[in-house]
Amino acid sequence: MKKLTLVAICVLSATQANAVSVMNNQYGAIDMAGRAYAGHVFGDDRKSELYGSDTFARLGLKGKSKIDDQFTAVGAYEAQLNVGDKASSSTVPTNDTEKNDSLATRLAYGGVSNSDWGTVTFGRQNGAANLVTAWTDVALADGYGNNGLGVGVDKFATKRASDVLKYSATFGNAQLDADYKFRNAQDTCASTPCDSKGGAETVVDKDNAAYGTALAYKLTPLISAGASYTVGKQGSLDDASLWTTGLKFDDKSWYAAFNYGKGNNWLSTSKSTTATTLTGTTLTTATTTTTTLYDHTGYEAALGYNFLNGVGLMSTWNKQIAENSAGAKTNTVNYYTLGASYKFNRRLSVLGEYRVNNKEADAFIPVKDAATGLAVDAANDFQLAVKYDF
Repeated sequence: MKKLTLVAICVLSATQANAVSVMNNQYGAIDMAGRAYAGHVFGDDRKSELYGSDTFARLGLKGKSKIDDQFTAVGAYEAQLNVGDKASSSTVPTNDTEKNDSLATRLAYGGVSNSDWGTVTFGRQNGAANLVTAWTDVALADGYGNNGLGVGVDKFATKRASDVLKYSATFGNAQLDADYKFRNAQDTCASTPCDSKGGAETVVDKDNAAYGTALAYKLTPLISAGASYTVGKQGSLDDASLWTTGLKFDDKSWYAAFNYGKGNNWLSTSKSTTATTLTGTTLTTATTTTTTLYDHTGYEAALGYNFLNGVGLMSTWNKQIAENSAGAKTNTVNYYTLGASYKFNRRLSVLGEYRVNNKEADAFIPVKDAATGLAVDAANDFQLAVKYDF
């Protein structure tokens, strides 16, 4: 086996090329990296899926320290301060939950690495599936891309998630990742408070554990192929599963990637119904929530080129077709983007990206008119941003 790169601490790759070394000696190293991103999404003020401010500041630390001649301790922490007033779109089946809080922890994990057998880490980190699915998560603007496959933040550890135990190792030209996400929700009763005396309450299963594995293989120095498989628990509902397969080409100028995903019971919608009954003089209100599960097929593609003068071009395509138990199908994600960026140096860049959004009003998770609340065909949107990496 070739000597391992410390895969577990490379999740800061978006900014690690510009990382500042805080400490580096024979016992270990600590690097700091960050990003200031000031963006604005333009579009229809009622019908665009994303609209308004998209501004955040990101800061992270990654480190390694020698344990002995065989083992190295590794760890990383990354936080994001969401400055703008835009929340993540709720009409994308797997939206970015970290955009819902002003201050979010993106990464927080630690572990042990060995040059022969690999790296084991635990905490909030990217799950195994991200090894392959990230190949098409390359849109220039924040908020675009990686929506077709069904992967998402806090979605069964397909991207960043908490309580994840992960193993990563490199064997020649192959990299293997495997993870297990521990459940973090206790079972509850059907109503609140629970009837502890009569014991008549129905227990609600809240099991949300997940596990996954992924394999990527370098066919040539420029071409890689990979696949992933993830299973997630959904309490008393049927287990969700997602498998993906992908192909990537990267020669540092041209970039091309394609991912395909197939999910079973992976997507869901919930509907709450409140009923009020009068028994004698007692008025009782009960709320019932019904969850509908969907299978889906997802496609993502990316094609880009970087010029020597600092100009970069990127186009992406995301499509997701959801199917309910009756066999009805709709496009829950259906868009492509066209973007361009210019790097003044390795830290400062400006970018613009336009999205043609073809999601229709009859989607299972439609875009809703901001004024009327009615489902509408999505309007196109575009984003302008300034980005500084340090």
